[in-house]
Amino acid sequence: MTPAVRSVVIALALLIPPHIQAVNSHSSKPDVPALLHTAEDALNRKDFATAAQALESALKSQPDLVPAWFNLGYAYSGLHQNEEAVKAYQKALELKPDLFEARLNLGILFLEMNRPQAAEQHLVKAVALKPEHSRARLYEARALNLSGRTKEAEKQFQEVVRLEPNLAIAHFDLGQLDLAQKRYAEAQAAFERSLELDARIAQAELGLALVFEGLRQPGQTVGHFERYLAAKPDDLEVRFHLAKIYIQLEKSEQALTSLQAVYAAKPETPGLAASLGDVNALLKRFPESEKFYRQALAATPDQAGLHRALGQTLLEEQKVGIAEAEFRRALDLDPHDAEAAKGLASSLYLGKRYAEAIPLIEALLRAPHAAGGLYFILATCYDNLRDRPKALQAYQRYLELSHNQNPDQEWQARQRAKLLRRELRR
Repeated sequence: MTPAVRSVVIALALLIPPHIQAVNSHSSKPDVPALLHTAEDALNRKDFATAAQALESALKSQPDLVPAWFNLGYAYSGLHQNEEAVKAYQKALELKPDLFEARLNLGILFLEMNRPQAAEQHLVKAVALKPEHSRARLYEARALNLSGRTKEAEKQFQEVVRLEPNLAIAHFDLGQLDLAQKRYAEAQAAFERSLELDARIAQAELGLALVFEGLRQPGQTVGHFERYLAAKPDDLEVRFHLAKIYIQLEKSEQALTSLQAVYAAKPETPGLAASLGDVNALLKRFPESEKFYRQALAATPDQAGLHRALGQTLLEEQKVGIAEAEFRRALDLDPHDAEAAKGLASSLYLGKRYAEAIPLIEALLRAPHAAGGLYFILATCYDNLRDRPKALQAYQRYLELSHNQNPDQEWQARQRAKLLRRELRR
């Protein structure tokens, strides 16, 4: 439950007129003091249902008891009966408009109900009643921020920090606001101060992770994500996000562990099966990779990238025929997918269908920044088709571009080029 105050439990019986306190044991009227005592005891034990029942009975007999209405609102909040809680607090305020505690609790409740403008209305009045009350200002700042009034919210957060410099949550909230504005240096300082004051605020670790992510420093990000997840292990969304960062940092084993944890808890998470396909492929666990890519495609069958990725995994498994089908499907969905075209050319080449592979390879070579290694495959295709002039030309072009990047292939290309020159001179 959202934090609320209970300082209006002030001697309820003292507010009851004497003629009601002295209830005759033979009277049919309820024993209001006893009911209020029961309610107070129940609230102290957080037995909200008993408290609400006792307060409702007392208010039927005496409907102008302001503290009883306040405590009824508190009890309803504890029962998560928010609409009833609102009505009870509003009734307390009808009877006593300057009741600070009711203004504050009602504002907090409206924030919990995601009604920031209604919250702001009451929190502004609460702050007017007690300008030095840092918590009231904190919630007012949150309401302003949620209403999109960022500059006003920032001023209020800063005022909270002035009033209570060691209030860790205020520094955290200010960091959140700075982070949303992409003021990363300020956000970092605020989150670090928050953790310095209270290391239990795990969300501040998440804030720091997002700061470094915004600064494009994934190496710095990881540690903060890990510390956040140590405190909040069930946050599957963040765990999945961290797995993607591990992949980016080439930490495939850590990525797999994180993804498996998410999969065990929520296998239907969008994009999860595809990510498991990716990381298993990176770890050369191709049967597992194939399984997860197929699972991903069952959920989203029209994603060209998934068909291409599955095709590449199938090639690694030497399943050339079905790999070709996946590459063709990828190109049907996205004719401009150069990697799918390269995969199709590779599958045709491995299937010794050299004449079909050549047009695809030549088209790829016409693209800007084409990989020089394609000339070696093209040369091999022409060589197998006994087109010696074109094979020699492709081998020579490959050697011009390779620059000792693939010594074994370069040696093969040189040897084959020598033989072709001799044959062509005959």
